[in-house]
Amino acid sequence: MPLRVVYPTISLSAVLLSVVIVNWNSRTDLAVCLRSMRAQTHDSLEIIVIDNGSSDGSAQLVKQDFPEVTLIAEAENLGFAEACNRGIEASGGDWVCMLNNDTEADPDWARELVRAAEAAEPSCGMLQSLMLFMDRPGTVNSTGIALAPDGLGRDRGKGEDREQRSQENEIFCPTAGAAAYRRSMLDATRLQNGYFDSRYFMYYEDLDLGWRARLNGWTARYVPSSVVLHRFHGSADRHGEKWLRRKSRINRLRTLLKNASWPMLLRASPRVFTNSVGLLFSGGPAAIAELVAAGRGAWRTRGEVRKLHRVPARELERVWTRQEPV
Repeated sequence: MPLRVVYPTISLSAVLLSVVIVNWNSRTDLAVCLRSMRAQTHDSLEIIVIDNGSSDGSAQLVKQDFPEVTLIAEAENLGFAEACNRGIEASGGDWVCMLNNDTEADPDWARELVRAAEAAEPSCGMLQSLMLFMDRPGTVNSTGIALAPDGLGRDRGKGEDREQRSQENEIFCPTAGAAAYRRSMLDATRLQNGYFDSRYFMYYEDLDLGWRARLNGWTARYVPSSVVLHRFHGSADRHGEKWLRRKSRINRLRTLLKNASWPMLLRASPRVFTNSVGLLFSGGPAAIAELVAAGRGAWRTRGEVRKLHRVPARELERVWTRQEPV
């Protein structure tokens, strides 16, 4: 008679889930977010706040009102990507969530992520929550990132009724506004510049990580029962629209040069040219110099990313650029 191995049943409540929240001068939003963490029905949470040198009393708020939270107070604004890296390094869970500071999580948000993580195939390294607009809770903000034929990443389902996105399914990759990452995946795909590429500062760092993970053979799932409300650009708006466009255009080029196949790079070249001209008019020679420097750095990193490839880039793009309109 063959030996029958019986594995112990693990209670979901015993699964440690780490949550990393990056904050910069957003004291009021942060308080709302942390109160929603305190109300979670999953009782094994590790909450880590990385404060990027705030001057509005955010760090003091965490110390005084949320003593259960681990606070890492930086002296300066490191940017979202590097702050996430430091939070990941300080965390202990097998799954690590990135959660925007301008979100309010449903009480079962974490429990549903843990449920999905426990049920996930070993190759699944990323989970995406349902993000709804805070001022329109019946409307989708994002259900993950869709990949366009020219390499542009866009929010899946943005503007749709939440009922249209009620089915759990596989996606290209999550947006780091409300996402969980398997630690073994993060370790397997880490680059010299971190889990998230620290050179991005902000924007496209999540598509870059997700794309790299996909090339390494990992998959991602959307979990509609894990819900957060998002104020949307609550922190980013303070930088200004001009700054936002500049960072987005530069980081999009970084992402393409690091991850895309040659055919996709060719398809993207008209948009890259248009964006470059736009940068010249809006930011002058300094913006173009920043773009060129970013391109050179990304091209050097392309070789590092290629060493991680287990899935052909063109095949990955063929499949995922046809999944749904973006």
